[in-house]
Amino acid sequence: MSRNVNNWHWVDKNCINWAKTYFETELSGVTTEANGASVKTLAVTSVTGDVDVNQRKGKIITIFDVAISLTFEGTTADGTAVTGKIEIPEVAHDTDEDDYVFDVSIDADSSAKQPVRDLIRKSLAPLLRKKLSVFAIDLIKVHGKDVQIEGEASKPSTPVPTPTPSPAPSARSASSASSIPAAAPGTVNTTTLEDTVELQASAHDIYDVLLNQAKVQIWTRSNKSTIEAKVGTTFSLFGGSVTGENKELVEDKKIVQSWRQSSWPAGHYSTVTLEITQNANSTAIKVKQEGVPVGEQDTTRQNWSNYYWAEIKRTFGYVGLVTTSTAMSNDAKQSRSQSDKKQKRRRRTDSKKKRTTGGGAGAGVYTGAGLAVLTAFALGFWFSKK
Repeated sequence: MSRNVNNWHWVDKNCINWAKTYFETELSGVTTEANGASVKTLAVTSVTGDVDVNQRKGKIITIFDVAISLTFEGTTADGTAVTGKIEIPEVAHDTDEDDYVFDVSIDADSSAKQPVRDLIRKSLAPLLRKKLSVFAIDLIKVHGKDVQIEGEASKPSTPVPTPTPSPAPSARSASSASSIPAAAPGTVNTTTLEDTVELQASAHDIYDVLLNQAKVQIWTRSNKSTIEAKVGTTFSLFGGSVTGENKELVEDKKIVQSWRQSSWPAGHYSTVTLEITQNANSTAIKVKQEGVPVGEQDTTRQNWSNYYWAEIKRTFGYVGLVTTSTAMSNDAKQSRSQSDKKQKRRRRTDSKKKRTTGGGAGAGVYTGAGLAVLTAFALGFWFSKK
């Protein structure tokens, strides 16, 4: 992987294959015993999801979300052999150590094998938690150097600035000749990306947050980001990693820009068209980016997702409803399928927690009984008045 000489460009590295080997090594052969029972993890049979190391403006960031399956064997105090599987539905960069879930299934389960299940819950799970908790640290140790030049320490995130308010965007619909030189035609093989993002915000809010310099500096976390809601003006975001020019602006409806990433071939710009549509309770943003260099499409798509939409949602509280892509790579499709599966597993886990903590129907029965008592009391009081 080429080095980012000034640590200001977006750089990422896919580390899923390394992660599979890591988990196979770290999670296999973990043993524990108590009260005559013992258990040992045998092998990691599946690791699915995404693992990336990213460098943004001098800071190394890990982004990962995987599901892990492993097998185990054990024996009870009376010598009963036990085998089964442990599912860890979510190991993510934003998951606390105590929040890891371990779903245990035992082959030919019976009450005689319960001591091994209890041993996994009380003793083995804490050991696995400890190993999972250092994954991010080890990931950076091994792969951080590939996205950041040697000698540069990982820097803290840039503090959110407090810029002075800028004027509201003016209503215009026009185009002007570009003041930015373009690469010679035919010198770069390109492709087109298309995506649709839906946020719980008004069309005006979306238009404003993309062109109002004060707001742009907040969600890009850089007071060096510059942009103006005027056709023909240039912009620079993320310390110069993204630059371009506003080509066409229709207030609250459309933004057309020439757009490039600093790592692209010199002088080459894509054309980004953002069509903003106000719906009943949300706003849809249709993104079309023409002229993306071949080989840069996955990185560019991730950058829009991670550094535009995710940061805007996180900063301003615009809840994301739907994101669909019509130009997804096979890896992206597989990642989305895996994400859907994780969500289903999470819902199943939440359902299990409700059943074990007495929530759900039990709470409803209690509430109904309480209402019945209150109603009887009220009626008795009313008749006594009669």
